[in-house]
Amino acid sequence: MTFLGMGLVFSHRVCFNVALVAMVNSSAELEISRPEPKIDDHCPMPESGINSSQKSPITEGTYPWTPSTQGVMLASYFYGYVIAQIVGGRLAELLGAKWLLGVTLLASSCLTSATPLLCDLGPVFVITLRVLLGLIHGMMYPGCYALLSRWAPAPERSTLLSVCVIGTHFGVVVGMPLTGYMSELRGWPSSFYLIGGAGFAWCVFWLFLVYETPAEHPRISISELDYIQKNIEVSNCKKRVDVPWMKVVTSGPVWAVTIAKFCGAWSFICFQSKLPAYLDEVLHMPIQKNGMVNSLLFGVLCVSIVLSGKASDLILSKTKLRRTVIRKAFETVALVGPACCMVSIPVVRCDADAVVALLTGAMALFGLCGGGDVSVVADMTPDFAGKIFGVSNAIASVPGILSPVLAGYFLEGNKGDINQWNCIFYISMAIYLFGAVTFLLFGSAEVQSWGTARTDIRFLKERTISTKERNLTFSVPIILSLDLDEPKK
Repeated sequence: MTFLGMGLVFSHRVCFNVALVAMVNSSAELEISRPEPKIDDHCPMPESGINSSQKSPITEGTYPWTPSTQGVMLASYFYGYVIAQIVGGRLAELLGAKWLLGVTLLASSCLTSATPLLCDLGPVFVITLRVLLGLIHGMMYPGCYALLSRWAPAPERSTLLSVCVIGTHFGVVVGMPLTGYMSELRGWPSSFYLIGGAGFAWCVFWLFLVYETPAEHPRISISELDYIQKNIEVSNCKKRVDVPWMKVVTSGPVWAVTIAKFCGAWSFICFQSKLPAYLDEVLHMPIQKNGMVNSLLFGVLCVSIVLSGKASDLILSKTKLRRTVIRKAFETVALVGPACCMVSIPVVRCDADAVVALLTGAMALFGLCGGGDVSVVADMTPDFAGKIFGVSNAIASVPGILSPVLAGYFLEGNKGDINQWNCIFYISMAIYLFGAVTFLLFGSAEVQSWGTARTDIRFLKERTISTKERNLTFSVPIILSLDLDEPKK
């Protein structure tokens, strides 16, 4: 259910990116932009190949929005998204992760369905809607982490968190081509109605199928409950324990994973938001194929994240390698690999097949973060994963504000200019490499001394009574330090 929920949220997020190609009137846009540069800086209209079909008339929309205006619209989503990451973990505590996620997706579905109406009212209304949508969506990640921190056993954590994360990319895989198809078949507003409506159906199933903790689930077997409780690192202490924020802020490993997430997110968000425009304006790809290529790229990313998460768990269980070594190895390839692909794209220029191959390779390699930074926060701070991930992901979401605006600045009045796009590729390469070096030097996946809450003796007695009532017979030796400032052993 979290997989499907994250998929719907990201479908709500990216359908605007593809629909924007059909919404904007290119002719009107050129009239209020600077003159285009010489034709040698542009790719010729193709005669054959992946982008050979004639461009559909649907690409000529009704809104005269310039690249800079489009960049602000795309970036405005992250104005709210960044803020929500910080408060999402706390709201998951107050409301419960189940209710937070359910209400979040319900509100998202309402806003997505209302998008066509607000587009007619002007850019300010669209920007406001995108800010609200980002604010709502920002609650999803911390909520999912808080929920899975109570459900995911340590030996399967990378796999289960990867399944949750690929839900976001699955939403892109389905949402982008579906938007392109519906835009040609029924007009771009239909895609918002269809994808928004699917969210309402999900909310009904979520209400009746999902529970906050394994102990609350009425249909869980005793053996499964026992397995989860013995392999979970969350203390499950009923007493609320505050996050040691001073230690978090001064923690090198926390900053290392945050910087790695920031650098990986820069190019990912930039191309998630601007790739449809690149395929349309530079490679002259029709909107339906545009959506299909986007689907291909993020589909490869989905598969890569799942396989890398599973592979890292397998390596951890079958070898004596430390968890930190495994995480660093996966994360290094996940950032250095795409950097190599980015620097190669300017070399092939207008060869659409080669460009798509390089972009696909970049996404496949970036997916190795499923065995890298995806699980590191839960590894380091099992009791505070939701809150700390929320803050870390908030900082890592800042590229969502900066990268579309920067891309819009380069492309303003230079629509389809290869040289301007090459600048974007080179910037992405440098940022990827910086993130890889930082995580390699300072990253860690070991449980930090402050990463778990103190265990309450009274709660341990209550848990013993609970296990006796379930007719479970096993003994657990418990060693408590008399010095409460020492980490528990």
